[in-house]
Parts: sequence; C-alpha cells; structure tokens
Amino acid sequence: MYNFNDYIHHGKRMVLFTYATKSLSAKDKVRFYYALKGRDGKTGIVKGLRLDHVGKCVLLVPSKHDEEIQEFFQLWNIPATRRKIIVDDKISTAGQFT
Repeated sequence: MYNFNDYIHHGKRMVLFTYATKSLSAKDKVRFYYALKGRDGKTGIVKGLRLDHVGKCVLLVPSKHDEEIQEFFQLWNIPATRRKIIVDDKISTAGQFT
C-alpha cells in the first residue's frame, strides 16, 4: 500500500510551468525554441539547468530554478502558468512503481 506521507516527505519539490507561444512571430518562435532547447552544439536552458521538457509547452523545473525560469519567460514576453508540486522521485519501469 502506498503511504501518502512518504510521498510528501520524500518527494522532490518542483514547479510545473505551462506556457504559450501564440504571441510570438514565427521567427521569434524559432529563436525561443533555440534558447529553450539549444542549437548547433550550444546548450539551451533545458539542458543547461537539467530541466524536464515533459510535453509541448510544459516544463518540469526543480524549485531551485523557479525564479530563473520565470525571468526566462518574462525576457521572451511569454505568458506562463506555474504550479508548485511534489514529485515522487522513485522511478517506474514497465508500469510497475517501486
């Protein structure tokens, strides 16, 4: 049986960012994506800070990088929503949770 208290005490504090690039021009969307993911051997913010790009327009960020990512989105004038969450740090394999 899963103990909810273990999850709270042993989980990792993270921030889930969702964002939209609709306000950017096509050219700026490409530039933003390069800043986010990198280009030509240059590291983007995702790789540089070891963030998880978990889906289209969704980043999972360790809480220690919360302010830095907020500033990144402000720099690009991109609206972003942030939610503080706790993530279980145990790895699942083939649908079996450990």
